[in-house]
Amino acid sequence: MNSPRRLGQAPFNCVALTIFVASLTIATFAQTKTPVIKVVKPQISETWTANLPASEKEVMKSAPANFYHLGLATVGGNPNVQRINLEFAQSATITKITSTADFKVTNESSCALGRHYQEGSSCSLVVNFAPKGPGHRIGKITIAQDQSPELATVGLGGYGYAPVVSFIPAVITTVPNTYPSKVGLLSGAHNLAIMGDSLVVADTGNNLVRLIDSGGTPKTVASGSSAPWGVTADTFGQIYFSRPAANAIDEIYDYGPVVQINGSGTGACPAATPCTLNGHAVSQPGELSMDPYNHMFWVDGDAGGAFSTVQPLPANLIFLYDPFPFQTTPPGAAAIDAGDNIYSLWYNGGECEIVQQSLYNAENNNVSFNKVAGGHTCGFSGDGGQANNAEIGSSIGQFTFDLAGNLYFTDTANQRVRRIDYTTGVIRTIAGNGTAGYTGDGGAATTATLSSPTGVAVDSEGNVFVISSAASGQVIRQVGPGGHVLFPGQSKGTSSAPLFITVSNTGNSTLILTNVVMAGTNPTQFQVDNTTTTCNLTAGAALASGATCKIGVIFTPTATGLQQATLNILDNSVIGNDSIVLKGDGTLPAATFKITAPANGASFVSGSAVTLSASVTHSGTQPTGKVQFKVDGANFGSAVTLSSGAASTSVTGLTTTSHTLSATYTGDANYAPGGPISVSIAITASGTYIEPPPVKKSPPTGSKGNIIEQ
Repeated sequence: MNSPRRLGQAPFNCVALTIFVASLTIATFAQTKTPVIKVVKPQISETWTANLPASEKEVMKSAPANFYHLGLATVGGNPNVQRINLEFAQSATITKITSTADFKVTNESSCALGRHYQEGSSCSLVVNFAPKGPGHRIGKITIAQDQSPELATVGLGGYGYAPVVSFIPAVITTVPNTYPSKVGLLSGAHNLAIMGDSLVVADTGNNLVRLIDSGGTPKTVASGSSAPWGVTADTFGQIYFSRPAANAIDEIYDYGPVVQINGSGTGACPAATPCTLNGHAVSQPGELSMDPYNHMFWVDGDAGGAFSTVQPLPANLIFLYDPFPFQTTPPGAAAIDAGDNIYSLWYNGGECEIVQQSLYNAENNNVSFNKVAGGHTCGFSGDGGQANNAEIGSSIGQFTFDLAGNLYFTDTANQRVRRIDYTTGVIRTIAGNGTAGYTGDGGAATTATLSSPTGVAVDSEGNVFVISSAASGQVIRQVGPGGHVLFPGQSKGTSSAPLFITVSNTGNSTLILTNVVMAGTNPTQFQVDNTTTTCNLTAGAALASGATCKIGVIFTPTATGLQQATLNILDNSVIGNDSIVLKGDGTLPAATFKITAPANGASFVSGSAVTLSASVTHSGTQPTGKVQFKVDGANFGSAVTLSSGAASTSVTGLTTTSHTLSATYTGDANYAPGGPISVSIAITASGTYIEPPPVKKSPPTGSKGNIIEQ
């Protein structure tokens, strides 16, 4: 068994779990006749698998007959090549060959479109594996022929290596087809998962399971299943979903039949003597989580937790009896990581923690766990520091992990999505500003609003997907891939304080920098601040998997209005050109603007002229432009041009009452407009004597403080 792993500690190599494996094939369904085209089971050599991760080697042992593993390859490097053999049970002509993105059929294939093959003959497909992202990759080839509508399908797998650049703050958008006609596509959805580069969503309120492909097109893969909740996928592309209200877990077999895979019996099912899943009941299964070995975990309402193989078959069921990590009301959020450690929320009314326990301890009833985040107070604090000193909310929608081992969770009570870095244990908000809403698309995810976020998943390019409520229904928001930094208004010709963007390698291999280029419309107005930047931005610099650094950027506008540039980081990542959009608003500084005459509260005799003067000054270039004077809110003549920073006019004919005199500065190329500013004066009738206010005198005193009489 694996020993416990704590976020913030160095990773270790996973060892295959000693779970009872038997001889294995994916569930099959009866066929009425022999297929026209048969896929020949590949023979895999030790040389072929030598450099694969242990999990990939293990799952290959249980691969179905029509599944080929194409080894490993580096994203952007030379592809791996595999030859797939087909046999013809009867004479047929191939009419169509299609393959998915990571796997391409080459011209070296002897199986060819339009070619006729005799009964008993064979041909081969030569397939290049060029992964589009790191980690386990899945796909398929389908072959059509003229003798039957039945398609021959070849399942494909492989393992990719690549660094992935993730930014905080990253840009946030809405997956377009999840917001048709301004209404959220989803209803009451709690969980989602990644399968290849597609999203799988348990659309609870609509009683559907949906698949959204990399182009954003949704497809229903299961309907009529009451209130699906959790969802996951195995390494062969089979989808599983839970129905807590029905005490059921279902499998979607190759996007086709939906089959309940648990039974109704009862039993202890400990690790020493596991049961078979199809013969035993489960209770309120919620979030489903799959480890790299095709072992599925979920919270169980009776035992606390449960664990089952799904490949190989038969699926072996083990109940996890230590209840401590699972005391949220099922179906509470819980997940298993690549090292087979279980994460869940511990909430007892006033204490909110994320706790971690090894699968070994959970199987063997050992009350031993690690606190990963949170503490004795529920709330929100601690971003940028250690997660175990931070505060989290009392509700979590879902946990998930990226290839570097970082933990993501929807802090639902705080309207945020947060990440805990595996190598350092630092917690950060990646989306949401704490206010419930549906705003911010196109801007920084950390200033956007989320509303009751539930499901969260991370794809192979580091994009984070979040289920969040809209005005009506729910949508899926996407965080990434690009970064986004917005500077507030900055005076023209002055430099801002640096703003920072966090750069993380969330892939499974080292990031190597090629170049950093400032481009876009206004590239000279933004500069990398070398004194605060911790990222090494020289060519050839490396950032290890799981490592994080920061870039400080300074904004110095030379013009007013919106200024924009793009900081392009050229590297060996999946995207290759990881860009950060930089925006800032250039503003004009304000000059000192005041009315120099008359004094506020002054009085004038009717018929006399009142001189109204204003000055506009600044320590820099002398202001120019004009001043518009007003009397009681109405313009008084034309605007007066400044002369040596001053402007004046003479006002006559004012009636005997109080008046408001005001001035507005129009601004110039160097200074912002100013005003209005104003003074009040009184106009009195001609010859009217206005008694001045009495002058209060202090009485004189003698040496003993006595009043001296006058």
